Amino acid sequence: MTNKTTDANIVDQKVAELARLTPQLSRAIANTGNELNANAIIGDREWAMTTFAMLIGMGDMSDQLQVYVQAAQAAGATDDEIQDVINLASIYAGNPRAVSAARTVAPYLKSEQLRLRPNVTESLVNVGDHETIVWDNHADGFPVVLIHCLALDHRTWREVYPEIAKTGARVIAYDIRGHGWARQAPTTQNLDQLADDLHHLLAKLGIKQADVYGASYGGAVAQSFAVDYPQEVRSLALIATGLKGFPVLAARADAAEKDGMEAQVAVSLIRWFTPETIARNPWEVRYGRECVRHMSVANWAAAWRAMAAGDATETAPKTTVPVLALGGAQDASAVPQIMAQMAAAYPNSKRVTIDPGTHMMPMEQPQATAKELVEFYQSVDNQTFRKD
Repeated sequence: MTNKTTDANIVDQKVAELARLTPQLSRAIANTGNELNANAIIGDREWAMTTFAMLIGMGDMSDQLQVYVQAAQAAGATDDEIQDVINLASIYAGNPRAVSAARTVAPYLKSEQLRLRPNVTESLVNVGDHETIVWDNHADGFPVVLIHCLALDHRTWREVYPEIAKTGARVIAYDIRGHGWARQAPTTQNLDQLADDLHHLLAKLGIKQADVYGASYGGAVAQSFAVDYPQEVRSLALIATGLKGFPVLAARADAAEKDGMEAQVAVSLIRWFTPETIARNPWEVRYGRECVRHMSVANWAAAWRAMAAGDATETAPKTTVPVLALGGAQDASAVPQIMAQMAAAYPNSKRVTIDPGTHMMPMEQPQATAKELVEFYQSVDNQTFRKD
């Protein structure tokens, strides 16, 4: 028989304590647990998270709660996912129990939060006709703005953000209109509107100029921003994105309107990640899956149509700021040929290919992505950037 090793090791510590007090009860619990574990389909993470939620609902803030938080973390649950359980538990368990649970587990989440978001505040910022969530580390260095992929949100940069922050840069990550916290904004009309949103955001944050880094859809927004507000851009990093839209992008809008969002989950994950990563189901896959499921058809369709209509072929040759064209060798969307065409269109560009590298490089290959972005930032900051 097999055991759920991650959680069982922690629970066994408690059973061992019980064995010294009541051996018969200890054996009964152990035997029952082994039988259940041997036939269980849910994984260690799901088991620990379910038990964690039950304990909150029961109002149990004893060491059991701490045990199952540690078990969930050991099985791959992130601080975001644990916080989600606490937030959702407040609906049926009540706010007082949720607050008590948050206080109890805070020490176990702190180290990961400090690693990922050093000195970062998360706040709501009004950008005209809607509010968006912003991560801001308030550092003194030259600002970097991170713009996420379509269907996702600022958490796309979860692993990349802290690496850029180590340079001393002021790092900003936010939710694009129609995504994340900004999902309730009026529907996206075009890329120029998204460029206006970023302009308003920077003004609210007191930032006059920034290095603008965008991934996929975020790269399309970044290119539009550089055209509409050139004085506010010191450099561009265009990650897994193209110079112009294609009809297939608009077809993805049509597909959601015809078949709904659940039908978009599998095709999106296959386009974004390697089969091996999807099979392992790490945080980035779980996150991407739920983001697609939670996105409204209207926001999804509007975003794809805005991206499909984008075209920087005429404006790129006039853009003289340093440009990093960062692609992935295995990217099934922004294939190497697309990245090569984009790099060639910008007169002051450098092309880098990450291998292995997929469409969701900021999440699937975060260290390699961060390395290239940090080197680019430092070369621009030190005025040592050299185009190809």
